[in-house]
Amino acid sequence: MKNQILFTFCFLLIVSFVHSQDATTSSPQEIDMKVRALGYRFYQDGERLTWNELTDATNSVEEANKLIQRAKSQNTLSNILAFAGGALIGIPLGQKAADSDPTWELAYIGGGTALIGFHLALRAFNNVNKGVDDYNLTINSTAQYKFQPEIKVLANSNGFGLAIGF
Repeated sequence: MKNQILFTFCFLLIVSFVHSQDATTSSPQEIDMKVRALGYRFYQDGERLTWNELTDATNSVEEANKLIQRAKSQNTLSNILAFAGGALIGIPLGQKAADSDPTWELAYIGGGTALIGFHLALRAFNNVNKGVDDYNLTINSTAQYKFQPEIKVLANSNGFGLAIGF
């Protein structure tokens, strides 16, 4: 009877040791980013990540994590500015539809606010794209160069423009 108990104890110890070894050998997976109409979607190992889970997943690569945190705050601020700009544009349009005297100054202010929000959204896209690419390149040592375009909004005395860098 003692031999059976000893054999069962040793068997369970070996099985638990092998199981714990299998659980710790998993390496970090690449993060996929997809741009949708209402924002970004991040996937790791087939599961969707939120912004907070994304920053937690990229803690091992400091530079990528900083870029992603910056992009998160820029994305939040751009959403707030876009909402406020749309509301300020909509007020005079509603007044015009109601056949009252619209205050077009609000629409001008709203247009400026929406442009600032658009600029921040582009910067957030560039930062999160670069952060995810940096993370994926760091965890995947066999990776080659990845295409990383940057989009910038330029303003000077001649007007506004978009610059695309490759």
